[in-house]
Amino acid sequence: MIPQKKYSPGSKRLPGGALLFFIAICFFGAFLPSGLAAKKPQKQKTGKIPTQQSEPAKEKSAQTFVQQIGPAGGETPLDIGNVYKIVPAGKPLRASTQFKVVDDFNAGELKNSLGGTWTVDKGEEKKVRLELKKEDARGAKAGSSLWARINLKKKEKTIFKTSLEKLDMSRAHYLALMCRTDPSSPFKGRLRIALTDWAGRTVERDITDACLEGEGWNEVVLPTNVFMGIDFDQLQSLSFSAFARDRNLAGKIGLDEIAFVGHPEVGFESVEDNFVGFPRSVLNEHRREELLATKNDKELLLKIARDTWQYFENATDKRNRLVSDHFKTGDFPLAAAYTSPTNIAMDLMGTVAARELEIITPDQATRRVQNNLKTLEKMETWKGFFFNFYETTRLGVNRRFISSVDNGWLAIALVVVRQAFPGELAKEATTILDRFHFQEFLDPDTNHLAIGYDLERQGPTPYHYGMLVTEARAMSLYAIGKGDIPSEHWWYLYRTAPDAWEWQTQKPQGKMVEHGKVSYFQGYYKSDGKKFVPSWGGSLFEFLMPTLVLHEQKFAPKGLGLNDKIVSELHRDYALKEKKYPVWGISPAATSDGRRWMYGEYGIKALGAKGYPDRGVITPHASFLALDALPKDAIKNIRTLLTFDIYGEYGFYDSITFPNRRVNTQYLALDQGMTLIPIANYLKKGVIQEYFHKDPVGKKAKELLGQEDFFSK
Repeated sequence: MIPQKKYSPGSKRLPGGALLFFIAICFFGAFLPSGLAAKKPQKQKTGKIPTQQSEPAKEKSAQTFVQQIGPAGGETPLDIGNVYKIVPAGKPLRASTQFKVVDDFNAGELKNSLGGTWTVDKGEEKKVRLELKKEDARGAKAGSSLWARINLKKKEKTIFKTSLEKLDMSRAHYLALMCRTDPSSPFKGRLRIALTDWAGRTVERDITDACLEGEGWNEVVLPTNVFMGIDFDQLQSLSFSAFARDRNLAGKIGLDEIAFVGHPEVGFESVEDNFVGFPRSVLNEHRREELLATKNDKELLLKIARDTWQYFENATDKRNRLVSDHFKTGDFPLAAAYTSPTNIAMDLMGTVAARELEIITPDQATRRVQNNLKTLEKMETWKGFFFNFYETTRLGVNRRFISSVDNGWLAIALVVVRQAFPGELAKEATTILDRFHFQEFLDPDTNHLAIGYDLERQGPTPYHYGMLVTEARAMSLYAIGKGDIPSEHWWYLYRTAPDAWEWQTQKPQGKMVEHGKVSYFQGYYKSDGKKFVPSWGGSLFEFLMPTLVLHEQKFAPKGLGLNDKIVSELHRDYALKEKKYPVWGISPAATSDGRRWMYGEYGIKALGAKGYPDRGVITPHASFLALDALPKDAIKNIRTLLTFDIYGEYGFYDSITFPNRRVNTQYLALDQGMTLIPIANYLKKGVIQEYFHKDPVGKKAKELLGQEDFFSK
């Protein structure tokens, strides 16, 4: 059983009691010299609230007051003097989800916990040198700290910094760190800390007094609202600056345990508040019982479709209307602030499916598609193609890689859109489509499409989609139908891997055939006495995902349509009869273990040329894909899946692993699309497939599909 932990995100709160802080500034402002000094009474050696100053401080201490700032929203206030006591001294800060650790320096390298490095600007190396020291501020035996050796002439300044990798800390209340000087080489200058956001805005605060108050390690705790003007939705960097005053400076500063602090899942909450909504509970027991009691198959599928659509409604960025790649509920919740062209494609086609199933109104569907198209027009592209991942909040690109198949799915979705929404939306979709030219990915030596284009390498990947039975065949048909690549490309795709590739799982049978000027091997494998054309990994995803838009049962009854049915039966029998799993559906899926999750490629080795491993991972999306080829068995399997704790507010979770029945309580946008769209096709006579095939692009694809007989003698 999955723990029935409930989570209520609540409404967005201002960090750290902003109102109290504002009142304090107004009241005391007239009595403070050149800035605001805020410290705890000197008798306490921990929990210092640092000096906040915009100019180097005078040598004499400024007037002080005690300022206790806590969270709003009725939460228990954090004790600013005991922030680090939240976690026992023997445990790392990351053991608590109240901390988002920037760096505890225990990794033994100048690379922070977020993946960014600590750097000194070129030409500043003589002014500051960074090194790690085997001394931990919280007493950990194996811990380390960062030490900056400062050498400055009078009035000079130097900076060292680290990247925050676009960190979202909008729900953090404090930025905390521990700091000390070296008695043998005391630091007698001024020290400031600064945050810089995505737009380049920088706000710095003087922390010298709190940092150097005691002889040992001192706590420095800054309410986040003292960095007024910074966009905490996307932090770019954190930096320290050291100043020499009226004399030369040679000293050392130690830093450790740099972290943001909040309540109670600060990392998750900071990202989650960008989206429309998040599930309030892990399991939806009432709905699951209702579904189990629903006898009519069509009614059952429609109810599941309604629940599945809630992901697209809620896992959507409030500003840019882009769907999140994934949500994860349970003890370690996650909300991904990024998306991909395939996710956007699932959103677009899912919107059409929801309209056809009357889950949303035509006007609602139109507005949603219109918002997506407007956002696509704002996104950075390369030769009209979209990058592999975009931030949902700022539309930034993290890696400059173009995936051909991801753009293929987006192109296919835009074809569906222009058929489903005639008029202005169709024109907007076509405008985007006309910028795609898939010949960019065509390798003239092999007549295969490259997996992608890497702008860092300035060239296409050395790997290709070379086999016919993969999810990429839909992209191939689109590119042929549009006229970007010649139809001969289809016949150059491998039905089986070449016979000379002795590493493949079995020796292919078949014969050489000709189509036009292309001669190719019409090969097949055998399993349980059945002939089939293999995929690369043997997963149902590769065999069946293209049927979201390709009506292979109708237009390729002797080719791909027949193959889809055969491999679905082989998958069913392998899982239920050979492995004795209670359900079937082996396909790429995400699994989790505590805080960590991993997306893995799973399949049946004997059904693939290379073959993915079977780890007992069953994913519900495979059953919905199988509605096209094996509907009765697929529905029976869906009903059996409902007997397990795998159903939440947004429908089925991503996977369940046998024999331990571990459920990964995670929703993937890709899964949600591969659930909702097949339901619409099943209940509405192939409606999404028909939209694609009635387009000029899809009509040419339809012609190619029917020209093949896989198993003729």
